[in-house]
Amino acid sequence: MPPLFHPAAYDSGRFPDSYWRSSVAERPADDPLEGDESCDVAVIGGGYTGLSTALHLARDHGVDVRVLEAGSPGWGASGRNGGFCCMGASKLPASRMLSLFGIEETRRYFTMQREAVELVADLAGAEEIDFDRQGDGVLEVAHRPSRMAELEEDARLDRELAGLASAIWTREELAERGFVGPEAHGALHQPAGFGLHPLKYHHGLLAAARRHGARIHHQSRVLGWEREGGRHRLRTERGAISARRVVIATNGYTPDELHPALVGTFLPAFSNILTTRPLTPDERAAQGWVTELPVFDTRRLLFYFRMLKDGRFLLGTRGDTHGGPAAADRMKGWLHRRLGEMFPAWAGVEVSHFWTGLVCLSANLTPLIGRVADDPGVHYGLAYHGNGVASATWTGRALARMVAGEDDQLPAPVARPPRRFPLPALRAWYLRAAYLGYRVRDAL
Repeated sequence: MPPLFHPAAYDSGRFPDSYWRSSVAERPADDPLEGDESCDVAVIGGGYTGLSTALHLARDHGVDVRVLEAGSPGWGASGRNGGFCCMGASKLPASRMLSLFGIEETRRYFTMQREAVELVADLAGAEEIDFDRQGDGVLEVAHRPSRMAELEEDARLDRELAGLASAIWTREELAERGFVGPEAHGALHQPAGFGLHPLKYHHGLLAAARRHGARIHHQSRVLGWEREGGRHRLRTERGAISARRVVIATNGYTPDELHPALVGTFLPAFSNILTTRPLTPDERAAQGWVTELPVFDTRRLLFYFRMLKDGRFLLGTRGDTHGGPAAADRMKGWLHRRLGEMFPAWAGVEVSHFWTGLVCLSANLTPLIGRVADDPGVHYGLAYHGNGVASATWTGRALARMVAGEDDQLPAPVARPPRRFPLPALRAWYLRAAYLGYRVRDAL
């Protein structure tokens, strides 16, 4: 099955021109796989899921593990995202989750999400990872007054299902504690989450995994996968690895042909981010911006934004269903215009960086975590619906436990077998149709 988007979206030889890339002092060296090697477990994908899996396998279980990454360190979503470490990762409404799985399993899912945020903080402490933590919790802002009722229901569910003391802020309280804007009519403060520098976090996980004995090979795209008796042989351009078990951790960059169990079960989607030049204290005051909390709004085609440590403002959104350079240029111009509409005091402020990347949705509307039923030596973890910093880290630990033979039962919402999209070759068209519907809904 051909790729869904323009080839530029999958070019692992081109690192995105992101602010994150420009602001890391040291970059880990590439270490491509050379020759024939063997190990207990091979992990395909060197992002948060793959590195967390490798770290926990090597550190906690003493497993000989290798990671095969197609690009350079942090090339994929783990080095491109907005740096929101928070709960989420599902597009299945809580009401639907409750009707499908009942209150106990839904609570287990919400507990998993809360634990995922705590795990990132715990790893940072245990492995001495400095990732520029900012804020205490996250804000979901009502982009229209009518959305405040949704936020009040979300706060109730947070209290009931996750034990969180989430609170509603009126428009006046938001102005006092957060920011002012024509598309800010109140907010939900969820006290679980924080902002971070995603590439620093990635590099910290990479260093920790290596320190505990995992081997990570970059520029080592898997080009072939064969079975040899009870083992798997993964071929790259310059070598091959034989492993007893394989973990697929490639998220939105998963090739459809990688494994039959995942064909047509996921849908990559573009996220687009710009950062401004550093804003002066007077410029921030002119917009009434006082918070370090990460923020997102109530749109289905959501905007997410935060003030970074050096005073730059980050603004991101979904959109674009093509992925080529011309489409990216159009998205950059549109997002720059929207920055001025949402925050009038910053209209026309210079943009320092703009980049795009793929998030991953699933037909299940929840993350996909588990082992292949008819190929039990193969495990997978992907599809965090644009909210993978915490969830991918938790998934890596869960996969490590599963591979090591621990009976670590997953919450029912993420343990379902992957469903396939009908006529998966049309997935990009499904996305285009959904975006049209979301734009109409968001305007109401």
